Amino acid sequence: MPDRDQTTLVDLQLAAAGLDPGPVERAALHAMHAAFAPGIDALYALPAARYEVPALVFDPRTPAPEW
Repeated sequence: MPDRDQTTLVDLQLAAAGLDPGPVERAALHAMHAAFAPGIDALYALPAARYEVPALVFDPRTPAPEW
């Protein structure tokens, strides 16, 4: 059973995203949040990588010819 703070956080995130799932889906999201929270936090745990460009970047410009 998720604690009240996690339940409130999930509800606030859903509201911010403009989503209104049904009661069964909302209960599942509340239950899963505790399992996903450490992984989500880990995405932001590396300050050195915060502003790095992802490994795969599409650049639509034609590369300049090398002289």
